[in-house]
Amino acid sequence: MARKQRQVYSFAEKKYSANGIASAVLSLISAILLIGLLFVSFLLKGRANVWIGAMGFTGIVMACCGLRYGFIGFKDDCRSYFCSKFGTITGMISLVGWFFIVCLGLA
Repeated sequence: MARKQRQVYSFAEKKYSANGIASAVLSLISAILLIGLLFVSFLLKGRANVWIGAMGFTGIVMACCGLRYGFIGFKDDCRSYFCSKFGTITGMISLVGWFFIVCLGLA
């Protein structure tokens, strides 16, 4: 009689990549900053001070760094890529948002 083979399932938790976590945090802060500054600018009816521009530039830099760390996080072996994916997608969306804001400001 044939012997049944047992399947072994492994439920080992994979650790998050440090670069992926940095990407997610930076991109999320950039997206929150974008939404917050749009809300403040709307409340002030477009008459915001210089600090809005400085915070906007900081948000652009954070989105770029979030994208960079997200792509670096995909190179880590045996890691969970959830934070890298989330950070890369959020960073790209916020970078597109910042790009549209800058283009509207130039027009």
